[in-house]
Amino acid sequence: MTIKYKWKHLLTVLLLLSLCFTGCNTQEADSTETPSSQQQNVVETSNPQKTGSLTVQYLDVGQGNAILAESEGHYMLIDGGARESSSFVVSYLKEQKVEKLDYLLISHFDEDHLAGAIGALHNFPVDTLLTPDYETDSAIYRSYEKAVNEKSYEAVHPKVGEKYPLGSAEFRIISPVSYGHEDENQDSVGIILKNGENRFFIGGDIGLESEKEILAAGTDIQGDVMLMNHHGSHVSREFFEQVAPSYCVISCGADNSYGHPRKDTMSLIKEKKTPVFRTDKQGTVILHSDGSQISSEQQPCQDYTPGQRGNSGGQDDKNESLELFNNSDAEHCDYVLNVHTKKIHKPDCGSVRQMGEKNRAYYKGDLQMLKDNGYTGCGSCNP
Repeated sequence: MTIKYKWKHLLTVLLLLSLCFTGCNTQEADSTETPSSQQQNVVETSNPQKTGSLTVQYLDVGQGNAILAESEGHYMLIDGGARESSSFVVSYLKEQKVEKLDYLLISHFDEDHLAGAIGALHNFPVDTLLTPDYETDSAIYRSYEKAVNEKSYEAVHPKVGEKYPLGSAEFRIISPVSYGHEDENQDSVGIILKNGENRFFIGGDIGLESEKEILAAGTDIQGDVMLMNHHGSHVSREFFEQVAPSYCVISCGADNSYGHPRKDTMSLIKEKKTPVFRTDKQGTVILHSDGSQISSEQQPCQDYTPGQRGNSGGQDDKNESLELFNNSDAEHCDYVLNVHTKKIHKPDCGSVRQMGEKNRAYYKGDLQMLKDNGYTGCGSCNP
């Protein structure tokens, strides 16, 4: 019994070994016959999905703004520059092989942003037209309305927090927080354009009033690259530090009469040791993102010199001060400003009564911001 059991056990073992060898040979044969299918499986599982590329081109449109963003063959044009740049913008897009625009984003309806966008409307199909939710009474706006009606487009008015895809990238709306500002620049549609870990801040012509609203709303505005607001006009220190850019871009015209970029803005950028690109010094600025790093086709110009105003500089200074700082009234203001002498007064200062109304601005806000813009305190009331 014992011997018989041993033989049966041995036969069982031999039979199992035979089956194992046969199975191994079968696997080897299968492997030899279909190497390509096995390699395909390896490729599919060994290549993790990567963030695609994003190219952001800040077009040299003189005193204006136009940006072409492209990701994975999808295009967005942000503004189009002034009327004299319209044909350049259209030609540039055609050179870039743009056949249609996924988005045309018009930040606001000033001529130096809108005119070239109208040219794009006439020359390229647009999937989504994004604009602020207000109307204005100007010849250029009527031309825009005519173009939209001819193409049967319906503008979308995006809201803060909404996100839109663009290839491997996406952009998030950060402004306007509210509408109805006396200065329509404050109603600009602003975005954060994101590709992987890289972020581009693009805020149109927003100014101090809109900046305050964005900060008060707690909106995330951090950006690796910041297009300076309003062609390098004033930006508050707090706002700039919230964006905390690694690079700045200024889109303005050479020798423009507005004095862009402003002296205080360039001083702040220089103080923060932030590299700067400028279309007035370098022409079109082209940046690339791979989702983790940003590269450029030219070195930052590192030119921190401010612009120089034209012959009407004195009046322009007054107008800009009124635009920036006349944000309150006699009853509620913190300070009264003389925009001619650039003096800061307490509301009850005797000098206020002697001040001409056309030189007077009622300001509520940070005293340091006034000093950053060249204002000094009155020697009598010591604000």
